[in-house]
Amino acid sequence: MSTVHNLNVGCADANVIVTSTATFLVDTFGIESFTHLLPANKSLRGVFVTHQHADHYGGLKYLRDNRYSIECLFHSPYIRRHGDNSVTIEEWNEHNDHVEFFRKRGTKVYSPFRQTDWSKPYWSTDGVEFRMLGPAEHIAKSDTRELHDACLVILASLGCRKFCLTGDASDTNLQQIAEQTTNYCDDVLSASHHGSINGACLDFIKKARAKYTVVSTKSGVYENVPHPTAVQRYRDNTSVRLYRTDVDGTITWDL
Repeated sequence: MSTVHNLNVGCADANVIVTSTATFLVDTFGIESFTHLLPANKSLRGVFVTHQHADHYGGLKYLRDNRYSIECLFHSPYIRRHGDNSVTIEEWNEHNDHVEFFRKRGTKVYSPFRQTDWSKPYWSTDGVEFRMLGPAEHIAKSDTRELHDACLVILASLGCRKFCLTGDASDTNLQQIAEQTTNYCDDVLSASHHGSINGACLDFIKKARAKYTVVSTKSGVYENVPHPTAVQRYRDNTSVRLYRTDVDGTITWDL
């Protein structure tokens, strides 16, 4: 049996995918509170950090301090510019320090853009197929880019189930996916940016055709997060059920 866990970590993101042979993380914040989901041998097959904000990469410190190994680490291909207000220099340096620590200990590190060949997954291993829906290279490298434009958007398929994990992807990032991709969800959608209106791209949400939507969020941390208009968009375009981690807790899917 495989399981997928959308963790209740407040206004942040962490997801755990467990198969019979491997464990994967998609974002890592607060993972220290869910060590029962991590492998006893402390060996992680893959870790995806959708972008370089602490509420997504923060758990790397716990993994580092507690001697977890990571076989493959994937992170946003963003290139920070001087004075970039979309990510602080402190966050940028801390994230990169963690990545370099694992690289020196044998972790294979990748910073992928949207894949161009859809006939096969970007990575297929241990019963999971991962496809890189975003970011498109021209958006991630544009002169007006911000960090969320380069956020990884990942489709994880386990058997007949699909999980579309969007991190904090921007409207521009998601709109490009909506225009260039078909059947990119059709099952479980992880809402972008904790239910903020920034990232609640209506075209993307409609074309996702989600049966279930999960909003990883917590009220009161930021003004208008989750945003009522964004939540209504997800509710109106989710055919079975909308979950909020601050209301429903951790969501576990047994596959």
